[in-house]
Amino acid sequence: MRLLLTMLLFVPIIGTAQTLAATDGLGRVLPQQKEAGAPKADKHVALFYFLWQGDSPTSEKYWDLTEMWNRDSSVFNDFNSPGWGGGAGVAGKYYFWGQPIYGYYQGGDYWVHLKNVQLLTDAGVDILILDATNRLTYLKQTDALMRALEAVRKQGRKTPKVVFYTNTKSGETMQELYDSCYKAGAPYRYPENWFYLDGKPLIIGISKEAGNSFFTIRESQWPTEAFKENAWPWIEFQRPQHVYRNHKGEREIVNVSTAQHPAVPMGHSAFYKRHGNWGRSYRNGAEGTAADLPYGYNIQEQWDYALKQDVPFIFITGWNEWIAGKWRYKKSKDTAVFVDQASPEYSRDIEPSLTAGLEDHYYMQMVSNIRRYKGMEAIPLLREKTIKGWGDWGQVSPEFKDYTGDVLHRKFPGAQSEPKVMYENTTGRNDLELMKVARDKQWIYFYARTVAPITPNTGKNWMTLWLDTDRNGKYDYRVVGGDQLQHNGKYIAKVKYQLKGNELMISIPAKFITTKSFEFKWSDNMQEENPLDWYVNGDAAPGGRFNFVVTNE
Repeated sequence: MRLLLTMLLFVPIIGTAQTLAATDGLGRVLPQQKEAGAPKADKHVALFYFLWQGDSPTSEKYWDLTEMWNRDSSVFNDFNSPGWGGGAGVAGKYYFWGQPIYGYYQGGDYWVHLKNVQLLTDAGVDILILDATNRLTYLKQTDALMRALEAVRKQGRKTPKVVFYTNTKSGETMQELYDSCYKAGAPYRYPENWFYLDGKPLIIGISKEAGNSFFTIRESQWPTEAFKENAWPWIEFQRPQHVYRNHKGEREIVNVSTAQHPAVPMGHSAFYKRHGNWGRSYRNGAEGTAADLPYGYNIQEQWDYALKQDVPFIFITGWNEWIAGKWRYKKSKDTAVFVDQASPEYSRDIEPSLTAGLEDHYYMQMVSNIRRYKGMEAIPLLREKTIKGWGDWGQVSPEFKDYTGDVLHRKFPGAQSEPKVMYENTTGRNDLELMKVARDKQWIYFYARTVAPITPNTGKNWMTLWLDTDRNGKYDYRVVGGDQLQHNGKYIAKVKYQLKGNELMISIPAKFITTKSFEFKWSDNMQEENPLDWYVNGDAAPGGRFNFVVTNE
């Protein structure tokens, strides 16, 4: 298959070369090149990405189904109960199945999209497939996402490209998207963000309804339809999954999804004990337990199968699919129907969550599987170099780069109808940009550069260096306040540090770091000592649970 991708001009692309390490909260270690292999050609990861959070109002007063269930599960047996909040007796009210790490946000919140674009770029996602299947295009939300993609792309990053997925009134939807996003002069036109296949921007829909030949079209494929040629599936109701072929007869794509509802709507399994669906914990043909929930057994079974198929595309479902619409069950006027997601077990979202211990476990699992699918670069070698002054750093490689522009403050309304919530975050301060590390026989030297001059050295959260020297998922050393070396939280030594404008360097005696490889990261202005905090507050390089890693071997 010949794939034509949009070219990035004037800036180098930072792709898989910036190797990141991590151990997730369940003790699972991200694979490196030894396990994942070298980078593989013609392997692309697509991710279903949803934009309709807050597009229609949530229920008033109560809007989190998990919190409602834990508070009073009897509400779910009475469609008209006041416990539904503004959704009492009303069909079509929107709820969140759980709480995102960024709060109950709206799809137009640029701050959230910027965080997500960074996470998905680090993960190695190549395509974001935007949900326009119900005839709605969410153009203002799309614009917020596109601006976030542009901001990261212009930093030389290999950001995901965009594809729309249409189905209901597919021809009308494709025409609206062409007029709004693709044709010359369109108000939401971002051609650098298009994904090209067979020489044209790709769109998914019903080809016989298409009004022009601008796009390469892949057919929309529902799990309840007969298998189509040239189709891309967003979910599967069979195990193992079907491998779909393109119009040339080539094996092209397979789907993996977090949970599936082949028998009944998700809410029937979540709230009414109806069996037959496959939740997050499903494996080996049986439902799992609450203790299994964080591990992603269901999607891992599908990943294990998909990785063996050696196809050029894997389509993941999904990301930020938080919204559950409440409908009345036709067979029982007292029962509510939630079709696609309903609870932590019966939902499909991979985005980090504060509900039911999900945290960032599914994100880290996704990163791990993408590495096994696409391969990755080797861990960079730690160079021997004595640092005597600032000028010596110019000769040190490799360089470790962080995203910039991500310390912007957040102020955007949440999706809640009543009471209304304004999400604000002003913790962004020092914008980390470039990091280096070197060593000689006496010292290990660390360097950090920020976009603007570094703020005064005040407070315990200022410019902290974190070290995992034995690579066991725990930071055994840290440097706080510039010169205070701590081991397992206790002060052990004063180290050298210098600060000049937007540059900071720290020199640690080599006797403290004797391992052949180690992990490190920088953070500024974290609010609590919790890896999840690095997704939200201040700045961390690298972001979230990731660390930079170097080796002497």
